[in-house]
Amino acid sequence: MGILKLILVPVAIGVFIAAVWNLLPEKEVIVEENNFYGSGKLRADIEEIKPFKVNVDQSVIDDLKQRLQNARISHSVLEDSDDFFYGFNSKQLLKLRDYWLNKYDWRKQETILNQFPQFTTEIEGLQVHFLHVKPPKSYKIIKPILVAHGWPGNVFEFYKFIPILTDPKKHGINSEFAFEVIAPSIPGYGWSEQPKKTGFSQLACARVFRKLMLRLGFDKFYLQGGDWGSIITSLLTKVYPENVIALHMNMIPAMPGASLMGTFYDILGWLVPSTLSSKELQKTHNPFAKFGVLIVETGYMHLQATKPDTAGTSLNDSPIGLAAYIIEKFSTWTNTDYRALPDGGLNKKFTNDELLTIVMIYWTNGNIVSSQRFYREFFLDRRCEALAKRYVPTPTAHASGLNELYDRCPIEVSRYLFNITHYTEIEMGHFAAFEAPKPLAASVFDFVKDLE
Repeated sequence: MGILKLILVPVAIGVFIAAVWNLLPEKEVIVEENNFYGSGKLRADIEEIKPFKVNVDQSVIDDLKQRLQNARISHSVLEDSDDFFYGFNSKQLLKLRDYWLNKYDWRKQETILNQFPQFTTEIEGLQVHFLHVKPPKSYKIIKPILVAHGWPGNVFEFYKFIPILTDPKKHGINSEFAFEVIAPSIPGYGWSEQPKKTGFSQLACARVFRKLMLRLGFDKFYLQGGDWGSIITSLLTKVYPENVIALHMNMIPAMPGASLMGTFYDILGWLVPSTLSSKELQKTHNPFAKFGVLIVETGYMHLQATKPDTAGTSLNDSPIGLAAYIIEKFSTWTNTDYRALPDGGLNKKFTNDELLTIVMIYWTNGNIVSSQRFYREFFLDRRCEALAKRYVPTPTAHASGLNELYDRCPIEVSRYLFNITHYTEIEMGHFAAFEAPKPLAASVFDFVKDLE
């Protein structure tokens, strides 16, 4: 108990200081209209939109298999901890390697990846990859929506989500309208080009994604995101509110101390649970526990926010190391109870093919390092911190995952940061669109219907 007090006292002081800090007037945030992250000197973008297909050279696949065959997994699990509490269980990792070598079919996955129309276009010196999926012509009302992914995911997370957004009736959702979906790969992720210069933060990404939508002819649109996607879309909404009709997130970017009144209700909801409207959160809400989670589960964040190039070098050289690093997150972040299982509960929500395809997109593009740099850029760009104080009047929805590791944010807290007009709780974890595509899509449709 003494150690707990030593931790909680400074945490409580930190939360109080953060809340007081948010009483200070917001500093002026200047967002430049343009920047250049490509190679060489500043030049005008080539704005052509070009069709794109995933087609990995066979030499890359052959090299991968050789590396997997020669992979050194020399450690064994602890005799009294045959689970995921120390990280990816080596027994399970050996099984995964065997599956990857002998059963996984990348060419089959390429066919799946190429089922949706894909394109690239140059924005601020970078080739930006995006999916652009239109509804069937039977829908007379079509609404544009940009969906944004996070780390360690990519646009493949949306492959079960997109068909529901574009054709809800086919999937049992009664809606007279459908969405036209634009799903870009964050530069440095997937098939989007890696930034060649420093400074490509979430705020820069928000500006690039807005330019993409404008280039496609959408001056007003909807947004949806989780993880980095929630931060990118919320920043886009804060800086360019004239372009955003409504914002839907499955992760609210709000930490204790983000606002004074939010902090008050955060702590009140812990001390007097009945003040929270959510019956589920009444059982578990503890704002200080979030810091415990951050200490235990975010070592990766500290590495990536400080020395991403060092941390990423070994991952970029070892496919089995990359798989362990990435796929472990699909265990713990889906449900923390899965850490107690020998297989990490990985196949409770996802197939091996799905998990390995997420990894393969990083491996075949060689961009784990650039994806990790995105963390360093976030903490270096102080405008992101300043904008965290800005209230969002745009209609906002929160689909709260009850198994979400970081985000069980009560509406009593989030309403002081966002104009929350729709709130729902779903039995899902961090990778919402990947794990629970239909409930998440239903939340999006209900939210938009409520606005009409």
